[in-house]
Amino acid sequence: MFTNLRRTAVGAVAAATLAVTALAASPSASAAEWDCPTYRVCVWNNSSFSGSPTWSSEGSMYGLWSGNGMSIKNNGRYHHGLDHVYWTGHNRYGTISGCLHFPPDKSATTIGGTFWLDSVTWGPECPS
Repeated sequence: MFTNLRRTAVGAVAAATLAVTALAASPSASAAEWDCPTYRVCVWNNSSFSGSPTWSSEGSMYGLWSGNGMSIKNNGRYHHGLDHVYWTGHNRYGTISGCLHFPPDKSATTIGGTFWLDSVTWGPECPS
């Protein structure tokens, strides 16, 4: 009886150790992307989602600048007509724009180099 209890305890400790190891080995960029609070759009002052979001809002954002690239995450949820994020910005090569769905669809993007994010607004379904 004591042998079975000991085996069960050892198995539980091993499983817990594996779970903690898996969490510790997770890439930090992926974890930082999910630091964006629910129902918000978040922007990082880098192109790798490193650290906490630099800017976040439940509404629109305008006139953001970064010399390190930008990462944009739509962490909104379904809300008919206002659950997709449209963004427009520019760099020295011209204007860049896009639309991000809400999770679990494609809800994030990155832009490298110096970038001016002119606007981020909520809107209806992204065009095909």
